[in-house]
Amino acid sequence: MDIALIVILSVLVLYFIVMIPLQYNYISEMQERKAETQKTNEEIIDDMSFENQQLTYNMQGNLFTLPSSIVAWIIYKIRHRAV
Repeated sequence: MDIALIVILSVLVLYFIVMIPLQYNYISEMQERKAETQKTNEEIIDDMSFENQQLTYNMQGNLFTLPSSIVAWIIYKIRHRAV
């Protein structure tokens, strides 16, 4: 039982660490599109193809990516804060 718990937690931590750069790229891309087009996130998503909409909803709506998304958002805010 202890080994199984360690393996599961290790896989979750690895997934969390691997997803941080992917989430960061997603956040920075959406912010760039938002600045270029002067549209809201909803309007940008509505203008996407169906496949890209599904990828976006998967990145935003998956509970397993929530911790990675929060860390990526904090890193984005730190790197792009107004000086």
